[in-house]
Amino acid sequence: MKKTKTIITVGPSSKDINVLKEMIKEGADVVRINLSHADTAFCNDIINKVRKIEKELDKPIGIMLDTDGPSIRLDKFIENEVFLEKDKTIKLYSYPVICNNTQFSINYSDIVKELNINDILLLSDGLVELEVIDIESDYVLLKVNAGGIIKSNQTVHVKNKTLKLPFLSEKDREGILYGIKKNIDFLALSYVRDEQDVLEVADILIDQGNNHINIISKIENSKAIDNLDEIAKVSDGLMVARGDLGIELSMEKLPYYQKIILKKAIEYEKVGIVATDFLLSMEDSNHPSRSEVSDIYNAVMDKCDAIMLSGETTIGKYPLEAVATLTKTITSAEEDFDYQSNLNETLSNIKNDITSNIAYSVVDSSMRLNASVIVTNTNSGYTAFKISHYKPCCPILGLSPELDTIRLLTINYGVVPRLSMECKSTDTIVNMCTKKAINYFDLEGGDIIIITGGFPISNKITNFMKIEVI
Repeated sequence: MKKTKTIITVGPSSKDINVLKEMIKEGADVVRINLSHADTAFCNDIINKVRKIEKELDKPIGIMLDTDGPSIRLDKFIENEVFLEKDKTIKLYSYPVICNNTQFSINYSDIVKELNINDILLLSDGLVELEVIDIESDYVLLKVNAGGIIKSNQTVHVKNKTLKLPFLSEKDREGILYGIKKNIDFLALSYVRDEQDVLEVADILIDQGNNHINIISKIENSKAIDNLDEIAKVSDGLMVARGDLGIELSMEKLPYYQKIILKKAIEYEKVGIVATDFLLSMEDSNHPSRSEVSDIYNAVMDKCDAIMLSGETTIGKYPLEAVATLTKTITSAEEDFDYQSNLNETLSNIKNDITSNIAYSVVDSSMRLNASVIVTNTNSGYTAFKISHYKPCCPILGLSPELDTIRLLTINYGVVPRLSMECKSTDTIVNMCTKKAINYFDLEGGDIIIITGGFPISNKITNFMKIEVI
């Protein structure tokens, strides 16, 4: 059973309910919808399907909405994609025009005012390069330094320049309010620059009385790297968004930044996610490349909580095979993970509170005793999250009577979240946890489980651990 979680992005290749269900059975834990490419009708359809599958499989599934963020995107072309030839010129207008291989417009009308001669625009994941050679009142003239195919709605980057876009567009505000209404679980914020961007979204959640949705900050530009500590403090998780990060910064430094961001997530006890191009070749092939398998392995060794698939499951020809490959590779990598060394490293940063010390003791004991499973009975999910932070070698059965709680735990390393009844006494907690562990993990006589909970039952803090032998 894998412990590193899998996030899948839904698109044309995976929107069918049967495909979606099979991907979840193969190991997908969280379903992501990218609001840059999805309208309300699509979102409604996918959310309804996910909740139906959740009931059919009796397995909680997290739902993540990914905002557009302060990004510049190409307007729609007459043909969905066009080829730009090297050394040719093309005009970028400040107002909507018919887009083709001689002219185009974008979703940011002030772009002409902010560009200068010799500025470089990067499109198509940095493969297409355009240079500003002339500026007029309502357009700029661009020379194609590196040609290639560009498509409608693609992101445009201005190299080494931060534009004055507001963090939240009206579209993103509507998307966040929609997510609150639909009771989604995670908001992934694109192009976060500093903690104020995150707090702006947090304020919306507070104003709407929502204390459920977790905020995942996507780290994909140099500003976010500069403000990483401040962003980590106010976020619930950090995502290494390698696509745009590799354009904004040196691609050769991506492995370094991946490790730095994940270390920061661990330091501040936040969820750490890695995204982009894990199984890119599987968009067209039913087998991964050897380098892709190594990439997944190294992400597990970098101690991420979750790995995210994008194009592989949105437009790829083999979405189900991609999820199965990811699950198989993660499981193999976890067999080589040094759990004891990881626990020793986290000890130096352990917080001086009861729950942290209980969580550490539980994980330490589980390894010393070769326990089969850790069972935590929790209302808020905090104890399961804390135990997950120390990455035990055995699974964590996270039990809660709160559906919102177990959906949030779908993203946490090693946690198997399941609904349970509300217990009125400590004996009831122990009996219920034991029965659930036996049921879910097919335990046998002599197997050891470690149970955590709060005593007395009204206590909101986990303050006991109990070792049970089946």
